[in-house]
Amino acid sequence: MAFRFPLAPVLKLRESLEERELQLLEQAQHEIGRTVHLLEELRNQRHVVLTARERELANGMVAANLHFSEHLQRRLQEQEHALEARLAELQFRRNRQMGIYEEAKRKRQALSELREKQLAAYESKLAHQAQRNSDDSYLARFRRG
Repeated sequence: MAFRFPLAPVLKLRESLEERELQLLEQAQHEIGRTVHLLEELRNQRHVVLTARERELANGMVAANLHFSEHLQRRLQEQEHALEARLAELQFRRNRQMGIYEEAKRKRQALSELREKQLAAYESKLAHQAQRNSDDSYLARFRRG
């Protein structure tokens, strides 16, 4: 008779839930990476605009260009603040998702450990039965002969 784990469907469900939570965690991490990259690009762009403005100010700048440069700087700064807020929100969500994933993993591990213990007990029982059969066979041959 083959080993049968009565909670196999539950274990399979736990494994799929753990996998789903891991995928959501990876998506959150990917989104954080993308946002960090956008933030770095934006900061580089702000630096380029600021450097160009300073260079033009040193050489004499038309008031309209100065006004446009100030407007551009403010707009880039607003975008930077928005990305920083988004990054904070994403990090919060990722941390929450990490907790959800770890809980799903713990539940799956508990069932996996139970399965392993039951399998070990089953294999031990089979080995014991095989030894008993071998002993009985030996004793039967010994008595006959």
